[in-house]
Amino acid sequence: MLSRVASHLYWLSRYLERAENMARILDVGQSLALLSGRPGDERSVIEPLIITDTLDAFRATRAAATPENVARFLAWDAGHPSSIANCLEACRENARAVRGSITSEMWESINDTWLQLQSKRRAGGQTVDAQFFDWVKERSHLFRGITFATIRRDQPYHFIRLGTHIERADNTARILSVKQAAGSGAEADVVPPAVDSGPLGVAAAFDPGAVLAAQMPDAQAAAESQAQDDIATYYSLSAVLRSVSAFEAYRDTYRDAVDARRVAELLIFNPQLPRSLRFCLDEIESLLRQLPPESGRPAMRLAATLQARLAYGDLAEVYAYGLYNFLERFLRDNVRLGEAVRAAYLELK
Repeated sequence: MLSRVASHLYWLSRYLERAENMARILDVGQSLALLSGRPGDERSVIEPLIITDTLDAFRATRAAATPENVARFLAWDAGHPSSIANCLEACRENARAVRGSITSEMWESINDTWLQLQSKRRAGGQTVDAQFFDWVKERSHLFRGITFATIRRDQPYHFIRLGTHIERADNTARILSVKQAAGSGAEADVVPPAVDSGPLGVAAAFDPGAVLAAQMPDAQAAAESQAQDDIATYYSLSAVLRSVSAFEAYRDTYRDAVDARRVAELLIFNPQLPRSLRFCLDEIESLLRQLPPESGRPAMRLAATLQARLAYGDLAEVYAYGLYNFLERFLRDNVRLGEAVRAAYLELK
């Protein structure tokens, strides 16, 4: 296959997956902001920007950091290359360039998505409601199903699937990394109240009842603070799971309360969850073995190394290394893997 054709197919799928991931992040973020009762929390407002590494780009627009402005920037902004609208247009342009390498049903699905996007832009403006995000996800699912049902299992199919799983692994790691950083910061801010005799003076040292009475407000405040932290942790972990459609999978696997370590274990090591890091690397490693090996050895070697790290690793090793550090290293390695794939198959030689 020509490298030009492979490049269009690879980026077609990456842009479509990126649009779906963006819709997932925004949809879940908006829903949980309402459920948590903390819509004014600045951290929750800018969190989608942190996940997608676009905080600086948003601030350059000088728009106020409100949920609606953030969602409109990530969904519709013409100057943001990875906005949902730009991703869907880039997907359509890549598909148009290689119409002969995909089935007619695949092209019709992508082109119809683009036409509907233009209709939404003209009719309702730049909507950022749950209905729009559901539409983006449904169009991505539709194209994936049509691809699976209609295209031959040869190189075009392999490059489409390769782009999907590299992009998906990046998204899962980013979500988990940012949520982990947020959780660590929240825990670090919780300081047990110090025992301070304060206004009770010296007499308090000799009056146990007075000491207990003085400590009761502090104990009550600590309990309330802990309860708020528990609620915030629950919503944060729920956001992680719902962003990757894994909430039901978590319940089926653990049948217990949402726990940070189990969420990490599920999204990193579970080989059956379609958006876990392990599942994505299993697919990437398998797909690369089905491509011409002559020029792809560096990419195959790196993919095999990352896959083995997940296949034979465990959560204890991850926490010993540091979960946040592990995820940041994975993100860097995933970028290196994408660059190795580009150098091996997508560049003109």
